[in-house]
Amino acid sequence: MRLPLTSETLEDHCYRELRQMILGGHLVSGEKLVQEDLAVRLGVSRTPLRSAIARLERENFIKLTTRGEAFVAEFGPRQIADVFEMRAVLEGLTCRLLAPTIERKHILYLRSLMASVKPAVEGDDRDVYRDADVEFHTYLTNLVTDHPLGRMLESLHLIMAMSLAQGLLRAPEETFGEHIQIIDALEAGDPDVAERAMIDHIRRTIAILRQRTDAGEPPPA
Repeated sequence: MRLPLTSETLEDHCYRELRQMILGGHLVSGEKLVQEDLAVRLGVSRTPLRSAIARLERENFIKLTTRGEAFVAEFGPRQIADVFEMRAVLEGLTCRLLAPTIERKHILYLRSLMASVKPAVEGDDRDVYRDADVEFHTYLTNLVTDHPLGRMLESLHLIMAMSLAQGLLRAPEETFGEHIQIIDALEAGDPDVAERAMIDHIRRTIAILRQRTDAGEPPPA
């Protein structure tokens, strides 16, 4: 016999579904959330839906107006650059923490990941490379899940996935070598070099985003 869902599991269900709808582009940047329609679509009452919206607002996926209206957050170059500024600091610290203790099997996985997408770099297959790019950064984050930093990075990576869904921010041939440099520094066990390699990697992207903001350009298509 199937047990009825509790209010907590209903909230979690709404949260996961709404988040996936945003990440998948089914709810687009700037779109107003009509709670009555969403409640019907998800098969829930408005109480767990409101709780899920509040969680997503805290994670910067949704913006609430003073009138209580909810909109999908807009992620143009300026907003993405702000997220990447936080990523640079937090992921740099991730590499600093990992460098002295990272296991050989993790280094081998990262190298195999990069080796598997080298043909994509040479063939400019951006979809394949984008998936590997997200996996590279997420994998490193997951290695510090027992550290408070892991929870802080989780929301940033979800937002990163939404921003990268618009297209790669730099060409694969630019970032491939930077990923290798990060792996090399981690394998050498040098926390200073590993931290700097990650920070430089992300801040090169930030510079491009700031240029686009100043020029009034839209995010990549």
